[in-house]
Amino acid sequence: NRRFTRGLQMNASYTLARATDTNQNSATFTQNNSPYDAFDRSYDEGPSNFDVRHKLVFNAVWAPQFYKGPKTSFYNYILNGWSVAPIYVFYSGRPYDGNVSGTSLNGSNGDNRFPLNPRNFYRLPAMWNLDLRLSKRFKFNETMALEFLGEAFNIVNRTHVFGVNTTLYTRSGTVLNYNTHFGAVTSTDSTLYRERQIQFSARFQF
Repeated sequence: NRRFTRGLQMNASYTLARATDTNQNSATFTQNNSPYDAFDRSYDEGPSNFDVRHKLVFNAVWAPQFYKGPKTSFYNYILNGWSVAPIYVFYSGRPYDGNVSGTSLNGSNGDNRFPLNPRNFYRLPAMWNLDLRLSKRFKFNETMALEFLGEAFNIVNRTHVFGVNTTLYTRSGTVLNYNTHFGAVTSTDSTLYRERQIQFSARFQF
């Protein structure tokens, strides 16, 4: 953490976390086929669905003073008053199961994941995102100022993966056939992280 000094402020945080359970779910009503074996919950031990192992957040504000002459100078209005503020976030991918199409392999109508793999054995791709704000402030006097802002969200227009094909095998009688589409992307973006968006605004302070 760096306090605002000489026009620069920075802040960074890193979180190392681990969440495990025996197959929690957020269903409002009764959920069928949730445990793999209702009589042996050890089959369901594994990373939680929301287990994000690594998280990194970095943000900064840079407001340089290029011109150090009189404040009433034309160069002061043009060269000073700029501000650049990036925000970078990185999350490791969330876990998911490899499933077998059809009913459970254990014959108890339990969860249909592939039993030779631990629960939530696979991981989605890691997600990182960069937002950027650029602003120019014109200060007229001690009480009045006009600021123009340009903000870009997901400035590099990165595609964020939030869902993949989880069918690891298809079942045909007693034969398991590997699904070549396993792990293929099925959904991208969310309400928080979407395609690149740019907005402009102005703010008058008095």
